[in-house]
Amino acid sequence: MTDQEKKILEMLDTATDEIEIPESLEPENIEKKLEAKKIKKWKRPYRYALAAACVAAAVGIGAVYQGTGGFEHLGGASGTSKYEAGSRGDQNLPVSEHLVAAESYDEISDYIAQYTSFMERDVYYAGDTGNDGAIVEDSSEEVKTSSAADMGTGEAEGDTGGYSDTNVRTEGVGEADIVKTDGTYLYALKENGREIAIVDTTKNQMKVVSLIQIDENSQISEFYVSGDQLFVLSTGYTEIADTDDVSYYDTQSTQLAAYDISDITAPSLAGWISQSGYYQTSRFVDGYLYIFSNFSVYGRYGAKEENYFIPAVDGKILDASSIYLPPIHSANQYLVITAVKADDPNNIVDQKAVLSEEGQCYVSADNIYIYESTWCDNPMVRSDLSTVNRTVIRKLSYKNGKLNGEAQGKVKGWLNDSFSIDEYDGNLRLVTTVDGAVNTTNAVYVLDEDLKLIGKITDLAKGERVYSARMFGKTGYFVTYRETDPLFSVDFTDPENPQIIGTLKIPGFSEYLHFYGENLLLGIGMDTDEESGVTNGVKLSMFDISDPSDVKEIQKYTISTAYYASVFDDYRAVMIDKEKNMIGFDTNGNSDMYYIFSYDKTNGFNLEMAEEVNGSGWLGVRGVYIQDKFYVVKGNAVESYRMGSFEKVDDLLL
Repeated sequence: MTDQEKKILEMLDTATDEIEIPESLEPENIEKKLEAKKIKKWKRPYRYALAAACVAAAVGIGAVYQGTGGFEHLGGASGTSKYEAGSRGDQNLPVSEHLVAAESYDEISDYIAQYTSFMERDVYYAGDTGNDGAIVEDSSEEVKTSSAADMGTGEAEGDTGGYSDTNVRTEGVGEADIVKTDGTYLYALKENGREIAIVDTTKNQMKVVSLIQIDENSQISEFYVSGDQLFVLSTGYTEIADTDDVSYYDTQSTQLAAYDISDITAPSLAGWISQSGYYQTSRFVDGYLYIFSNFSVYGRYGAKEENYFIPAVDGKILDASSIYLPPIHSANQYLVITAVKADDPNNIVDQKAVLSEEGQCYVSADNIYIYESTWCDNPMVRSDLSTVNRTVIRKLSYKNGKLNGEAQGKVKGWLNDSFSIDEYDGNLRLVTTVDGAVNTTNAVYVLDEDLKLIGKITDLAKGERVYSARMFGKTGYFVTYRETDPLFSVDFTDPENPQIIGTLKIPGFSEYLHFYGENLLLGIGMDTDEESGVTNGVKLSMFDISDPSDVKEIQKYTISTAYYASVFDDYRAVMIDKEKNMIGFDTNGNSDMYYIFSYDKTNGFNLEMAEEVNGSGWLGVRGVYIQDKFYVVKGNAVESYRMGSFEKVDDLLL
């Protein structure tokens, strides 16, 4: 460790010691607060993990999937549903494949009340145990293998010419992050979660020129920088008294604060909006911000006041017609979506909410897909024929800030992450892991624009699960793992007849896949011993995919002192620039390190930089380059290096 690095660690320790704890958070005041109030505790029903169809057939409540494209509601104490298709024996009655908006707040309350009733009864449903209420799936034959597909051209690598940008899931769809740059200034979220530091990088010695600060009851998640604007996304926390004036609960709101940074030394607030729930994610497309938050309805369903169980945007609850109902009574929260025009950040273009159960998002260039896994994990009711998990998908289109519900569907299994779901030519391709009572298997599905199943491959890689996936054009790749790393190639040329065209087995597994120029696929994961399964360290693999039916691992590099890389859980933690031939990411192991590699076909991976990360705290590590310098940011510490030689230039405590 250099003298500079020791100095910055000492400065971090000193800064931490000087942080003042708010008086309200002092231990004695917390104790008084707890004694004076009756705190409501809403127990999350993890042990139930009720599936979409996880209801008690014996008592005749709940909802189950019916057929390949729809759902049937089985009724219950609270009345009927828009998705009701008839009696339980009517297996083939048609059900609307479109998302359905609520007609009244009472209807929404009914959905939430039924779900809560299921939780309280602690009931289960076995799933695929026969035709009596079973989830029915298309019975077409499993697809066999055949010829390869054309790869087409490579994807954009994010090279802006003079500086790097955030690694994103979908080309052209911007994502927020904890560190950004505009090519002149470095913007970094500070460790306290309430400030963004703006750092001048034009000289060798870095300098903080200004700070953006938010309310002490809020926590910044991430932000965008666009021209002379900076958009801060945070979650605010407010304690609200219940109707008895004795019980209290904390409520969260997602906040968008827009700042004018045309005068970089004095940023000014230019716009502010809020919406119910804690911040989940956001996207920036064609001058519009799309903000997603999760609004929990635990314990609120019995309230008569709509503001207790209906989400609000800027203090006004959504119209019932702006809320999409679930296809089944599996709903304990909303995914709230708000669209804002970037150059008019005080005005909301559109707003929608989807009543769901912890939905996650994949955003393509044209559509928003909300997917959620539904489970029934009670081993007492499983049978050898059971397949007990499903993924429900709901589709909303978006354009110029306008949101519209389009379709809904389902597939067997659960998605590893958003790279396991991909839109192409109007179709949706998915790779799932299917947890059965006896064996875990994997599957590939293709849904059309109405989310109807049109093609599939099932029963892949028994006893393994999906670890990573990447799709481009008419070809997809995914990795499963148990002891060796099978990398599958899928041909989607005929979407109604997808084909496994290649399988490569090597020790270890790749957690993240990234196309690295023409005919190359980069994998970052773990190397393992083929016999014992013991991990040997973080591994980089380069795959030759010029022939998708015969993929080859042509190079690999193992970091034996590392056992984890942040990119395994957050793709934004990796900096990949093909034009500059740079692959940068951080690892944990004997110490926290940041590595930069280059690659060539002759020598494989070349280690260009290996430096200890000296920052600390809960924030992730980011690496960005600006002109001739590379910056590693962790917590309140920024370190700069000369591009090429990667010699240390400067460090800064924010």
